[in-house]
Amino acid sequence: MRLRFTIVLAALAIGCGSEGEPSTATEKVYAAVDGALVSKTWPARMADDSVRSRFEGGEGWRAIFESDLQAAISAFSSGTDARGLARAHQGLADLYRQAALLSAHATVEAYGVDGLETDPTDLAYVIGVGHAIRGERDSALERLAAVDADGPFGARAKAWKAALSRESKIPDLKTLAAISGDLGEVTPGTDPAFSPEPDASLIERTEQAKAMAVMDPTRLLTRSAWHAAAASMSAPPTDSGVLAQVAARYAVGNPDPNTHVELPVDDAWLFCSNDLMAADVGFIAEASVKGIDAVTAWADKSVLAAAVKPAIIDGKVVPDEVLDAGFALQKQLQAMMADIGGGEQAFHRPFALRSRVAVLLAGMVVADANDQYRDAGILRLNALERMEQTGLDPVFALSVAAWDAGNRNPLRPEELTHQLKTSYPALFATRAPLEALHLRRSRNAGPSNPVH
Repeated sequence: MRLRFTIVLAALAIGCGSEGEPSTATEKVYAAVDGALVSKTWPARMADDSVRSRFEGGEGWRAIFESDLQAAISAFSSGTDARGLARAHQGLADLYRQAALLSAHATVEAYGVDGLETDPTDLAYVIGVGHAIRGERDSALERLAAVDADGPFGARAKAWKAALSRESKIPDLKTLAAISGDLGEVTPGTDPAFSPEPDASLIERTEQAKAMAVMDPTRLLTRSAWHAAAASMSAPPTDSGVLAQVAARYAVGNPDPNTHVELPVDDAWLFCSNDLMAADVGFIAEASVKGIDAVTAWADKSVLAAAVKPAIIDGKVVPDEVLDAGFALQKQLQAMMADIGGGEQAFHRPFALRSRVAVLLAGMVVADANDQYRDAGILRLNALERMEQTGLDPVFALSVAAWDAGNRNPLRPEELTHQLKTSYPALFATRAPLEALHLRRSRNAGPSNPVH
């Protein structure tokens, strides 16, 4: 079938590269995760032809395997696979939420931190929205209060202030659409058109009075909320809790502090995802807030928690240990898949490689929640590098770009968004703040300190 053929080609392409084993591969014996947990993962179960057949031959699932969310939306638009359509829409919701965070970081850093006396005063609006997306409510309200009520962003600033005064979380679709413009009726299987026209043209306070085209980051939030609504409409009613947990991985603003429970998760949510089994979905949702405590609570039921647990030493996530754990799980899964399938097959290694990346991402989530910013960054960049072998996940790529922008590094975000703009045209909205950040960083950097 076509998906199987695609997997074979991917496996052959990956096989031409290096194995990428940890440097300590010959010096230590890797601890294996409990085989009972590993056997529940989607790579292990899909070594069985009868389990995997559901996802072979379908254009939608081929697009999911290839991480092409736009193609998946189109392929699933017939409505024959409700969960597949819901997953594709949720992926786009996550992608545009991360794009909004990218725009927020670049805007705050370029126009807030590196603001110039000659900047238009109404840039305070986009800076305020950037703070709101970052979960910095007080800073957002302060900036929004400085916006001219009669200026081009006056009405939008008023609406944002009202929304933030009611609650500290990101507003709902109705409120966002009222601010940035209605995207039309939520219709699963479609994607609203994107207009590259700026939201306002602000005038610099210089003799030249140059016009500055400005795009409101709210537009990306609105698009994210639209796709989230489409996902909710598409998914079976029984999956509402699963959908909420899936969305938690790439949430922005103030995270949900609630404790999660293990839910029954259909394979449509797991196939080729970074959640290897049902319990991983709840674990990641909880670990994004509770960090190491979540690892302890979930280690006996989540394979990702079990893999990360030995990498926690003296209350800290140790990146090298997470890297070793990812490699160990990859090898363990490859051996198990060969046993289940009656021998090695071409798709085994690419599936197992995804499990390796999944462990790195789990360690990153835990380290972030444990305030280990540098260690989380090490795992983040290692996961991005490993995706050269598995295929670039656009949502994760945008999350890395957002992280970079928050670190005042515009170069990799520019490269990543450039790669993705053809498939996701609305990412054009991130261009102006990234260019501004690049320009202002370059202007402020000395000759011996280039922007990187």
